[in-house]
Amino acid sequence: MTRGRRWYSASAAFVALALVLPGLQAAAQMASEKGSVTQTVDGTTITLEYSRPVARGRNPFPDVVRWGRMWTPGANWATTFEVDRPVHLNGLDVPKGKYSVWMIPGADEWTVTLNREVRRFHTQPPSSSEEQVRFTVKPVTGGAHMETLAFYFPVVTRDGATLDLHWGTTVVPMRITVEPTRPPTIADRERASYLGRFRLTPTGTEGNVPETTLTVTDSAGHLRATAAPALWGYDPTFDLVPTNRDREFRLSFYHGGKLFGMEAEGVLAFRESDGRMNAVDFLAFGRVIARGVREN
Repeated sequence: MTRGRRWYSASAAFVALALVLPGLQAAAQMASEKGSVTQTVDGTTITLEYSRPVARGRNPFPDVVRWGRMWTPGANWATTFEVDRPVHLNGLDVPKGKYSVWMIPGADEWTVTLNREVRRFHTQPPSSSEEQVRFTVKPVTGGAHMETLAFYFPVVTRDGATLDLHWGTTVVPMRITVEPTRPPTIADRERASYLGRFRLTPTGTEGNVPETTLTVTDSAGHLRATAAPALWGYDPTFDLVPTNRDREFRLSFYHGGKLFGMEAEGVLAFRESDGRMNAVDFLAFGRVIARGVREN
């Protein structure tokens, strides 16, 4: 009886292990951790969500992902690309929305597609009838080794950004462009209340703002300001872009006469008295770094 019980226990353990192993293998296959990256370009938010496989001594292309095989650039569920405003991806129109990302790697050329079928497992490529865009790109190889697959934005400008896929020593660059926005117009009467010259005095050394004369002008229905001296190496004249707070503006700078970018954390907050703006605070990260009063 003892021998029988031992044989039964060993057999049961073997069966239990056999039942558990597939689950362990599935868990190992699902080990790629989730990642995401978000970039804002002139008010347009671009977000990628993906799982991040690890090379672990393998050559990702073509040892892990074979040439000519359709693949979501990641693992597990399909990588997604989402924009909250229309953009252009390698020159092709991409409407506002969320898409799954698929690629067909090749030794000299890759095919990239965005598909409107978002929720797809990585082994189940979507229908071509739901493709939004398809284009080819040239990979760059031989650079620094990236052990875990990554998406990132190495270059961001006023009108767009470069998006790189990087795994192993292979980089696949893509270009996203957006339509530059113009500051919204403000009613004539309200706009006139801002016009004039203000003297800005720093409250300390934070923000590297010198004693500055700020002249606010009207340019075809938009408010602009000219700083003397110029701020932080930009052109002296910049746009004042209204935020969603009353009498508060972001600074949209130019460099060499071309739109360069918007100050991410700095704002000018004006204060009204006697029907016009007679004072202004320069804020960064929610703190006042300079205060200004009207001179004329």
